[in-house]
Amino acid sequence: MRALGLIGAVSAIALAGCAAKPTEPTVADAIVRMAANPKAPSAGYFTLKGGPKDDTLLTVTSPVVIRVEMHESMTGGNMASMKPLDGGVVVPANSDVKFEPGGKHIMLYNINPGMKVGQTMRLDFVFASGLQLSAYAPLRAAGSAE
Repeated sequence: MRALGLIGAVSAIALAGCAAKPTEPTVADAIVRMAANPKAPSAGYFTLKGGPKDDTLLTVTSPVVIRVEMHESMTGGNMASMKPLDGGVVVPANSDVKFEPGGKHIMLYNINPGMKVGQTMRLDFVFASGLQLSAYAPLRAAGSAE
């Protein structure tokens, strides 16, 4: 009887340890801020949470978007600019990488015109390890605080 209690305690500790560290990268807090002009690209933001090993986000796609590009905004002197992140984005083990206004983000070109603020859009993420994830991003109005 005592052995069963010990096994149960060890199992509980092991499970608690597993819950504390992700076993693969995850995507959190995804949103898409729709462009005010439907012909202009919209912007997407999210947080990548790294798994136990380094990985690299290679692409983001969506079934309702013609083209998605990863970019990074930067300011130098008095000029703001944006450059594509063509080689992907490294997601270090057990670390967060934020895609946020003024930094890394995705640009979504030619969103299906049926997609409207208040709906959600599926985003698909492909990593160098072969991992593929999907996340659902609420569509927000241009200039919204969220």
